[in-house]
Order: sequence, then structure tokens, then C-alpha cells
Amino acid sequence: MRLTKLCKLIGALTFGASIASAQAAPDLNALAAYAQVSVQDLRAAIAASTLQPTIIKTMTRPYESKPWWQYRKLFITTSRIEAGVQFYLAHEATLQRAEKELGVPPEIICAIIGVETFYGRNMGTWSVLDALYTLGFHYPPRESYFSKEFANFVKLAQRENWVLTSVKGSYAGAMGMGQFMPSSYLDYAIDFDGDGKVNLFTDIEDAIGSIANYFKGHGWQSGHGIYYPALVPATGNELKDLQWDLTGRMLYNADVSTKVNLSLNEKMRLFSYELEDGSLSWGVGLENFHAIMRYNKSPLYARAVYELAEFIRIGYNQHQKALGKVIPPKGRIP
Repeated sequence: MRLTKLCKLIGALTFGASIASAQAAPDLNALAAYAQVSVQDLRAAIAASTLQPTIIKTMTRPYESKPWWQYRKLFITTSRIEAGVQFYLAHEATLQRAEKELGVPPEIICAIIGVETFYGRNMGTWSVLDALYTLGFHYPPRESYFSKEFANFVKLAQRENWVLTSVKGSYAGAMGMGQFMPSSYLDYAIDFDGDGKVNLFTDIEDAIGSIANYFKGHGWQSGHGIYYPALVPATGNELKDLQWDLTGRMLYNADVSTKVNLSLNEKMRLFSYELEDGSLSWGVGLENFHAIMRYNKSPLYARAVYELAEFIRIGYNQHQKALGKVIPPKGRIP
């Protein structure tokens, strides 16, 4: 027993040493050139940052590591659906304008804000500067990505005239109602209410328009389907390995069946989700599902957004019908 504990201790120390040796400080000159800020500004931001070990611990056990049946319970709840319907009704004009101008359905935008921040209620309490510094300079597995986001945040703070240490967000450095990373804030955040400012923290119109703009920029296809349940034979895992190189023709040739006839040539992907009884729930994600995964690469996240959006759409339609309003059919191309 003592020998086992000693081996474990030696292994842990060796692992820690390997991490430490692998940790080389990111090249500040390269980061400055990438983000178009000065090295001096980056050094000043680093000096103002505080390492947060808790963030590293949190990164090692994300929600997305849960099985689907557990993950789903976090987001597909009565309270989140009802709050989503109320959010839709309260901001109906802005959401419909976003769909008209940018092509993204209101329920998808509502679902993103619902999953990310419960409609703006929980936008994070971490210092964004500390989060990005911790992950960009002290977390080797994701150093390349987060060090660039750190530099992007310095650039964004300069553009928006923010005090670096005052901005709060998630443990990963995401900000605002839709939890945009700094690069997404720089590239896709827009002034949707025309007040001359871009504010994703308290300006709901800007948040709605910016999320729609993000999806438009990542290939959202207006009027097309998103995700369809499927019946899959035992060869399903082989089809999953094809990822986004799968086509409808290949699915049907492998005896996969869907309730809706899918395009034979469109690229799609097959997904399986673990249910509480150990069985699998299968489905086919189309390009719009892929777009949701550009927002967060987890298939669990994408399905949660899709399902929440469907419940919000149904709840909104029921409310409108109760008021005697006619709901026009929303045709979707598979």
C-alpha cells in the first residue's frame, strides 16, 4: 500500500514537472503583432493580472464532460423555457428584425442567451483579464488559443475604453449576455440599436444583433433545418467517424432512417447521445447545427441550444394563439 502511494506521488510530481517544463512563456512580440497592440501594453496587462488556480481546476472538469442525460437537465428546464418565452415576447421586435436582416430565427438567439447566461442574469463574476492570463500563460493545453484571446482583450479594452481589471465574465474569459470571447467581440459584435456604441453587457438589442451576426458569419442557412432524430443500425459508429464529410446519400445507403427526407448531397454529421438507461439517442446535424457548434464545439451544447429553441418557439406560438393571433407556417428546408 505504501509503495502504491509512493508511486502515485512520484507520478504526480513527474507530471507536474513535465507541465512546468512544457510551459514556455508565449512570445509577446508575436502576440503584439497578431493583435496589433504594443508589447508594452501586453506587459502592463500581465502586470495587472492575477493567476487564478481555481480556473485551471474548472477547465479540467467542464459541463461538457457529462453524459447527455445529465447535461440536458442543466438547461432544458421549465424555468429556462418559460423565461425564454418571456424574453422572446419582451424583445419580439428586435428579434424579428434580426431574423429579417441577418437570417437567424428568434428562438435560436433566445436559446443562446438562455443557455449562456439565463437571459443575462448570470454573465460571470471572474475578472476577464485574470481568466485569460491564467489560461493563456499558465495552462499549456490551451495556451495558444487563450494567449491570443488575452492579446485580443487588450485590444478590445483599448477600443472600448475599458479599464482592464473591471470587466467581468466567465472562467474562460467570455463576456456579455451571449458570452463572446474577445475575438468574437472584435469581429462580430455590432451596434444594433444605432446608439453609436457596442455593448453586449446591458444593451439587449446589441446582444441580439451580435449573436445573429455571429451565426450569419459562421454559415447559418436561413430557412434550413438544424437537427433531426435518426434510427441507426449497428454500423453507426463508423458513420460518426466521417464527421462533416458525411452526406445524406451515404446515410441512406447505410440504412439510416429519418422522419424527414434529407438532401442527398448536403454535408451533415451523425451524433449519438447517452440516455439515462444506457441506450443511445441518435440524430443528424445539418449545417445549421454545425454553426451552433462554431459557437461552442460541444455536440451536447449544440443539442441543448436546439432543444431549448424548439421549446421556446412552441411556447411563443402558444402564447400568440391564445391571443388570437395567426402564426404563419415556418417552412424549413431539410
